Amino acid sequence: LFDKVAYEVIKHRQLSSFNPQDLPNIAWAFAAAGVFDSTLFNRVADEVASRHLGPFKPQHLSNIVWAFATAEVSSPTLFNRVADEVTHRHLGSFIPQELSNIVWAFGTAGVLHTTLFVRMAGAIMGRTQELVSQDVSNILWANATVGLLDSPLFTEMIPRVMTLLHQCNNQHLANIAWSYAVANVDAPTLFDGHFHDVLLEKMNKFCVAELRQLYQWHLWQKEEKGNTGLPPVFQERCYEAFLPDETVSAFQKGVVSVLRSIGLKPKEEQLTQKGYSLDALVEVNGRKVGVEVEVDGPTHFIGRKLTGSTLLKRRQIANVEGIMLVSVPYWEWNELGQDHSKKQIYLRSLLGMQLEG
Repeated sequence: LFDKVAYEVIKHRQLSSFNPQDLPNIAWAFAAAGVFDSTLFNRVADEVASRHLGPFKPQHLSNIVWAFATAEVSSPTLFNRVADEVTHRHLGSFIPQELSNIVWAFGTAGVLHTTLFVRMAGAIMGRTQELVSQDVSNILWANATVGLLDSPLFTEMIPRVMTLLHQCNNQHLANIAWSYAVANVDAPTLFDGHFHDVLLEKMNKFCVAELRQLYQWHLWQKEEKGNTGLPPVFQERCYEAFLPDETVSAFQKGVVSVLRSIGLKPKEEQLTQKGYSLDALVEVNGRKVGVEVEVDGPTHFIGRKLTGSTLLKRRQIANVEGIMLVSVPYWEWNELGQDHSKKQIYLRSLLGMQLEG
């Protein structure tokens, strides 16, 4: 059925004849059914992005970005057009689910539109009592993921999270805990013995990704804040899930090769005491403090802004492990081209500046 619909839409229909409800509904139906036809999605994206979005209702705007994020179809133009439209509207006309779905979609798609997130945060803070557990999880996770760590939003959410705690499923709990760890907003009234009990009740139901999130939350609570962390049995399970699979990119190999050429002895994929993996660990100028050369590929950034995940990793390696960090952003490395001597100078300068600073 979906193949036939996609064929009909792509081959025989002028999308300009579809009304503002039709296009989001088509994308939403395909995404909800798990049918990801990239040609169809791209045609829908082009059509929607070319239109004046005034006639689109809040639900239409919410559905269209949710569908593209769920289908993992990249369309920055579409997302930015929707963001521009949403930020010029009165957000009181959006129901909480529409607000949360929009920010979740932008976080999932890795599209940072700061004005949108700021406007959304302002609208949400006045309506926290209307939010359900899925809304809370979406909103906190999306803001943390794109690295917009607005403390007032996270603080304002605490009472509502406490009220909804028993309605949260495993994913909600892990997302909420991880988001507060990324934002570094202490919440002792939330993360108390009762929260630990709720986690323990569901201990055997968390998936690997959720256990990894909870391990970073545990490090934040115990090692950074000095609060009670996870019980030893649960902590061990989270730690085992957190241990990385070793993957070395060509980019990383190139940086390590240049490090060796300037007289350093980098140790690749070093596992820290707390379970973090370092791309390379070197000793500089005889100092015992290790320096991580973090080979930051595009997945560590949204545009050129660090993702929440990368911010948390850097902070915890520095604060918990006591390891000095330097970063090799992919665009700076790429600008050096194939010039080996420039790459040597770049790394010498980068390491020297960090150590002298």
